[in-house]
Amino acid sequence: MFTQVQLLQIKNAAMRVLHVPGNYSGGILEMAVVADYHLPYEKLKESCSEIAGALKRTDEVFRNVRLNLIKWVSDDIIIKEVSALPKLRMGSCFEDYEDLVGKTEKSARSEKSLDELLRQLKLFYARSKIIIVITDGSYERVDEKKIQEYLHPFLGRKIIVLESGNIVLLGR
Repeated sequence: MFTQVQLLQIKNAAMRVLHVPGNYSGGILEMAVVADYHLPYEKLKESCSEIAGALKRTDEVFRNVRLNLIKWVSDDIIIKEVSALPKLRMGSCFEDYEDLVGKTEKSARSEKSLDELLRQLKLFYARSKIIIVITDGSYERVDEKKIQEYLHPFLGRKIIVLESGNIVLLGR
């Protein structure tokens, strides 16, 4: 799915985030990956696999990772779990994909907003040194002021948003 140039850009973006002064100082790396469940199953699985593989090849720091996986189905369904980079690479962490997507289609409210995702990330993942969001871009931006509030002072420097394979800057 990703070209070699895109994977290189992702690796470079990850290393820039880790080298922000005061962000990562060694030891076990804590990171979060947000998987947008509006992406088709195969595309989501392949994207995560390629990113995990590229990061592992990038630097020794990605060999020992505490991975928080956030399954972003809708504003009502954001599932948080601890996983492992090899599980992400194999795609076995997405075994619940059909059930979760089925729940969303049946519910009256299946929209998702960047506002709610950033609020959740700021509340629960402040310790993560890098946050990678893999999305198709089908989210709403409800309140720009709130988005900027959630991004500052630290979240905006730790987050990498991959929208259809391209890196998107959020309020930098």
